[in-house]
Amino acid sequence: MFRRSDRRDEPADERALAARHAATQGFLALDDEQRAVADAVRAADELGGSHGLTRAWAEVAAVGDAATEAYLAATGDQPPGGARAADTRAADERALREIERAREMIRRFRASNSRALDEAAFAVSNLPRTVQQAHTALREARTAVEQADAAGVRSRRAAERLAEAERAAAQLDIPGARLRDQRRSAQHTLDLARSAAALAAEAPRTAEVVRTALTSIGTRRSAAETKADRIEPSMSALRREFSEPCSRDLTGAETLAREAIADADRAIAQARQLAGDGDWDEASDLITAARSALGRAEERYDVVTDRLSQLREARTDPTRQASDARFVLRDAQRLVVDRGLVTEFGAILDAQSVRLANAEERLTGVHPDYWLYLTELRGVRERVKDVVARARSTPPRR
Repeated sequence: MFRRSDRRDEPADERALAARHAATQGFLALDDEQRAVADAVRAADELGGSHGLTRAWAEVAAVGDAATEAYLAATGDQPPGGARAADTRAADERALREIERAREMIRRFRASNSRALDEAAFAVSNLPRTVQQAHTALREARTAVEQADAAGVRSRRAAERLAEAERAAAQLDIPGARLRDQRRSAQHTLDLARSAAALAAEAPRTAEVVRTALTSIGTRRSAAETKADRIEPSMSALRREFSEPCSRDLTGAETLAREAIADADRAIAQARQLAGDGDWDEASDLITAARSALGRAEERYDVVTDRLSQLREARTDPTRQASDARFVLRDAQRLVVDRGLVTEFGAILDAQSVRLANAEERLTGVHPDYWLYLTELRGVRERVKDVVARARSTPPRR
């Protein structure tokens, strides 16, 4: 590690001086290495990923402390050389041996825990840069938000995100904060500030999208109103052509559609007002709400007209729907037989066959319940589909 002279022909004072120099150099190296690892262990502990690292390091550090004490005791007030040259040299060499032993233990500890220590050291060294980036991003976000406001395209989301970033940045100045908390606050501030700046930069485009949407949504609203007007004639046809159970669950469809349109009207009116005030984010949210309401109105119309179409088709040719279900059922039965899974799934498929036959037998009278018929056939197909999926995932029985 450090060369020291053992030549017998060298003067005693020079050998003592060499021993003292070697011990001092070893001590300085030990002090640097122990301090660096101690800092890394402390950082790892603050990051919350030490997992016993602190306890293991305490044992190693104790050896280093003992070596330091041995060096201080050997050097103390005893200058090398002179009448006690041999004694001081022997003490210095003993101290150096303890120092070298301690340094070797530190090296082994460092090698065994390199990942955790390297991550901690990187976090410590990288924190000032992240903090600086966070403050820079915060200044840029303030500027972007102010410029958007001045241009008349205020972004509520950008302002809210900026306020969140300001609160996160305040955590960076808390005295004695743990490294993990500082690191998290710095990254959180950075992310929020960048998001605020991006939202502010996006504000002009948001404003343009809102202006366009306020124009186009009026057309969709008119179309939804037209569909709502057609719901009652379709309901009348359902009640006139089919038995009451076929449309019972659709009662009130027109009322629900018109309530949804009214919700859309309110949202559109508020969106126009907010757009006039320059609050484009809130206006955008309300346009989204209006579209959702119009979607509900359109859905009410679609459900009624689709029901009427399905029932008329079933009345025209009820056997076609049953044939489709029977084909699916027979296909599943062949699959179960081919895979040797009759014991597992045969009874379930037999029950669907009975269910299908019963549905067909119930089509009697002047106005059969075609909707119950279609519902039963749909239930058969779905149950059979489930059995097929389970059979395909079950190992064949050969």
